[in-house]
Amino acid sequence: MKKAFRNIVVLLFLILYCSSTSIALGKKQDAVQDSIAAKKYPYVLPIWGQKVADRNIDLQLPFGFNVSYVYNQMTLDLTHFSMNFYDGENLDDILNPETLNFTETLATANGINIRADAWIFPFLNFYGLYTRNSAATKVSFQPQVVETDLGPNGNLMEIRTLEKPIDVDEVTFSTNSFGFGSTAVYGINDYFASVDGNISWSTSDLLEQTVTFFVGSARIGRRIVFKNNMKLSIYFGAMYRDFVNKENNTGSIGVPELDEAMSRAIDGLTVINDEQIVLWESLPDATPGKDDKLAELYARDARLTYAQNRVDNADAINYDIKKEIVENWSTQIGYNFEMTENWMIRGEIGYRNDQKFFMTGLQYRFGL
Repeated sequence: MKKAFRNIVVLLFLILYCSSTSIALGKKQDAVQDSIAAKKYPYVLPIWGQKVADRNIDLQLPFGFNVSYVYNQMTLDLTHFSMNFYDGENLDDILNPETLNFTETLATANGINIRADAWIFPFLNFYGLYTRNSAATKVSFQPQVVETDLGPNGNLMEIRTLEKPIDVDEVTFSTNSFGFGSTAVYGINDYFASVDGNISWSTSDLLEQTVTFFVGSARIGRRIVFKNNMKLSIYFGAMYRDFVNKENNTGSIGVPELDEAMSRAIDGLTVINDEQIVLWESLPDATPGKDDKLAELYARDARLTYAQNRVDNADAINYDIKKEIVENWSTQIGYNFEMTENWMIRGEIGYRNDQKFFMTGLQYRFGL
């Protein structure tokens, strides 16, 4: 009996001891958790960073510096083109988008993009950017004479076009761009959505005006967290690009390849015009409108001869041009790989029939 009683006492003691120990450990764990919860958010940004940290939500380090290689290709539509020389003589009446008949204008640019950013709010990032690009423009055109008046038989005169397009070798130049933008992000669990917009101003030796450009995009994706705490975000979305300043751009260019192509265009227009002269001269004198038409054709021939001489002897061609992007939208697919909280790699490709985009770069993030 005494032995059984002693065993019961020992058992009760062990239960009380274990209970008190577990309570103490629980209190200690609660204290640790309370200490963690009460830990002050260490950085100046983002605003409300402490509230987000209190909810055990991970935030990127607030400041970042990104260096990327970017390649762009866009098909343009030249909706206005005129050229003149230093004496102000304008050739719009014979050399314009209708007579030159631009068939393709392809613009490419590739270079280094440098971007510095900061998370002002947990969901809103602001950044500034600088881009140094090597750019090129390739133009193809197929000169034509469009006759819109009635011919001697009462029928509309046929449009006469050169058999083969004229290709201008790539005109290369450099651009410098400065801009700023903002990104808004919303996430739930491991899924996220973002909207981004930026505006930039580009200067070039070929243009007198600064070209203003807008880029907007939206993306949705999913983040994968690995056991070693590395994170991979995969996303897809769409990008919109367009010129902000829609007015014409003026400049001066002296490129042998362009001079040669323009000379060939003038030759082609001259051949077509001469054929029209021969046709109208062969018609009877009583043909309605013959004299007026021949006067028009002779005047055009004189203007073409003048233009040919100026192109052959001028050091540079002054031009006035207006361009539009054929396709503003492209589909984007990309990723962001967080190797550590400081270092990240990002890549993205975009594609549409008349657009191509590629970007890859390294980002460093830090806190202050």
